[in-house]
Amino acid sequence: MKKIFAVFILIIITGCSTVQGVIRDKETGTPVPSAHIAINRDSGSTDALGYYKVTGAFTIGDRMMVNAPGYHIYTRTIKNINEIIDVELTSK
Repeated sequence: MKKIFAVFILIIITGCSTVQGVIRDKETGTPVPSAHIAINRDSGSTDALGYYKVTGAFTIGDRMMVNAPGYHIYTRTIKNINEIIDVELTSK
C-alpha cells in the first residue's frame, strides 16, 4: 500500500511542474520574443514581452534550454519545481 501511495504522489508531483519567467537581451534588457524553451519533452515560447511558461512532467535536476535566433543557447539545471527563472541571453 505504501508503494502505491508513493507512486501516486510521484505522478502528481511530476505532472504539475511549472517554470516561468522572462527572457531578455543581456546587453539592452529588451524582451526576446519567440524564444524557444525546452525542458525534456515539454516546451514553450516567449510572447512579445519575453514572458514564457512551461508546464509538464519534469523534476529537479532536469535541464532547461533556451534558444533564440541571433543568441547563444542558454542551458540551466532546474533547482526547484515551480521555479521562476528569468534569463538574459547573450547575442552572437
